Amino acid sequence: MAKGIPLMGRGPDGKAKIINVDENGNVKVQQVGTVMELYGATIADRPPANTVLVGATFTIVDESGYFQTWISDGTKWVEV
Repeated sequence: MAKGIPLMGRGPDGKAKIINVDENGNVKVQQVGTVMELYGATIADRPPANTVLVGATFTIVDESGYFQTWISDGTKWVEV
């Protein structure tokens, strides 16, 4: 596996940063953060409200373009 390549740009120390790639040269990445917008085809796709962050939304969009959205208060889903 390659050890990395210089990445354009510099860190706080002024030096070029190294990124790791796999054996095919693909850059390895890691996403961080929180998903606050969830989508599904049916209400059955909606997770329990207490398993998502307060303020997370869940939206269903059907074939006609009609959509329903709920927001989690941490304990239940409230339709908006």
